[in-house]
Amino acid sequence: MNVNQLINWLKAFFRWVIEAKIVIMCLLVIISVSMLGFITWQSEASIRSAGYVLQLIGMIFAVRGLLGIRAHFSQPLLRDLFLKWLLRFPKWRHDTVVGVATATCSLDGFRARVEVWSPDDPEKTIEERLNALVQNLANLRQGQQQHSLSIDDLKDSHEEHKKKVEEQTKKLEEDLRSDLESLHINDLITSLVGLTWLTTGITMSTLSTELYLWLH
Repeated sequence: MNVNQLINWLKAFFRWVIEAKIVIMCLLVIISVSMLGFITWQSEASIRSAGYVLQLIGMIFAVRGLLGIRAHFSQPLLRDLFLKWLLRFPKWRHDTVVGVATATCSLDGFRARVEVWSPDDPEKTIEERLNALVQNLANLRQGQQQHSLSIDDLKDSHEEHKKKVEEQTKKLEEDLRSDLESLHINDLITSLVGLTWLTTGITMSTLSTELYLWLH
């Protein structure tokens, strides 16, 4: 094994350890506190005290994780809710407030379409009637061209809107996935670590006598 291979392995090892740093921290704290209770002092009181310490820090971490989850979903802080509750303390006298209603009026715009159409008049000459017919055909052709252009514009607008919606949907899915990953990695794991310490501490405090007898 050469030096470069050893260095690369150590870097990969440290990256692997960092990925589970919260779990490793959880185990190290349990081992440290347990060693103080079971090995350093070796008494029933020390086991019970070590369990109490684990309960205390476990409760702090669990509450911190739960508050982080609440803040993650943009919920108001409990401190703000408490202050608002204090401000809603009922007053002895109530001030009378007179409200004036306001009315709004809106006018919708409208679109007017003027069509030029020459009616067929039997009293006119054939040439005039033919000219009117040709003019009507020209108007129809122009209207048809305008409708075709409008349909093409609608198709282009629809395709552009479709692409934009697909991009927004994809971005929303990515943001949601990243948001859920952040929630699970940070706040939920913190709460789980706190609950693990809390459970271990309760076990040590409750069964301190049995654990002390088991050691001896």
